[in-house]
Amino acid sequence: MKRKWIVAIAIYVGLIAVCLVAIYVIPSVRGMLEKTYIAEYGSIDVKDEVSAFIVRDETVYVASEASTINRLADADKLVKANTHVVELTPDTEVSDAEVTNKGENGELASGTEEKSYGKYTDILKELGDSVKVTDGHNTSAGYVSYYVDGAEAKLSTDALDTITYKDYKALTGRKAIEVPKKNCGAGYPIFKVVKNAKWYLVFYVSNKKAEKYIPGETVIIDANGTDVEVTVSQVLAGRKYSKVTLSCKSFFDGFFKVRNLDTTVTLRRAEGLVLEDSSIVEDPNGQIGVFVKDKLGNHIFTPVAIKADNGTQCVVYSDLYVDTEGNYVETIGTYDEIISEPSEEDMANLKAEVEKAAAEAAAEKAAAEKAAAEEAVKAEQESTEGTAEGQAEEETEAEQ
Repeated sequence: MKRKWIVAIAIYVGLIAVCLVAIYVIPSVRGMLEKTYIAEYGSIDVKDEVSAFIVRDETVYVASEASTINRLADADKLVKANTHVVELTPDTEVSDAEVTNKGENGELASGTEEKSYGKYTDILKELGDSVKVTDGHNTSAGYVSYYVDGAEAKLSTDALDTITYKDYKALTGRKAIEVPKKNCGAGYPIFKVVKNAKWYLVFYVSNKKAEKYIPGETVIIDANGTDVEVTVSQVLAGRKYSKVTLSCKSFFDGFFKVRNLDTTVTLRRAEGLVLEDSSIVEDPNGQIGVFVKDKLGNHIFTPVAIKADNGTQCVVYSDLYVDTEGNYVETIGTYDEIISEPSEEDMANLKAEVEKAAAEAAAEKAAAEKAAAEEAVKAEQESTEGTAEGQAEEETEAEQ
């Protein structure tokens, strides 16, 4: 008998220990495993790293004859039409363009001659008939540049709509080279003029990234360490990639020497409370928010409104924001403790709360509709009774 009591007491103590573990230890362990962070004020940039090429209207001028060169206009200087940009002095001692006979294996047929312009040969082939022969004067106003790359004819603003992803790949890495500055042969490039007008920056990004670019919005590019504001001109989606075109009228240092620009495009800059994207959840009604851990350890779902999101973090409003319907919504505040990765239990509890609130709202609506219907019936009855009494009184008066 005594042994049975000992066993019973041991079982009782064991059950108490299990309860204590369930009440105190398990929540503590869960709390230790639970990842949280403090919402603090800060800022983020939403940006893309892109490799783009510049599209602008420009004309390459070539020497009419072998000459010595004296540059009269400074590089990057805006000049009027018919300005004496370079002084060309004919010089018979200056070697003219060399003549070569390429021979066989896909080269020029035997007996056929082709002029060589040294390192400018391929560039001049690409430019074709777009070059202008000059005695040193320009025919149109613009900025003077002493660099050429061969894409001046193809990458004009008129060709914006015809530029393809294949063109983009072929043009990536294109380097500009300086034109002769002491002497040249006939047909050599000696300067170019860039039209003082809107220019464009074209690049390709994935269709997903392209969703962030909104035509008409202003974004910022990093041009050699300088922030330049540009406008999203056009976004054309393809099967995998989208063609993004930005436009601008401001020029930056080194602009006339480059064709390709590896740059950072900043789409948005926002300040507010910085949250991890992993914290953001959506309730069954489509409301986004986070779980805030209160002083008792409860996880409280709190709505948020996102200002900007860079893919890993986002910036949200603090304390209050106005929703799409113009209502003020209470939201998180500075130093709130945020659940980093809400659990399935959190989401299940949230779903249950939303469903409960919806049921209560439906019940209140039904009760209100019922009360309104009863009031309408009562009002109609009172109106009917009042009308009957009035008729009776009129009949009585008539009899008298």
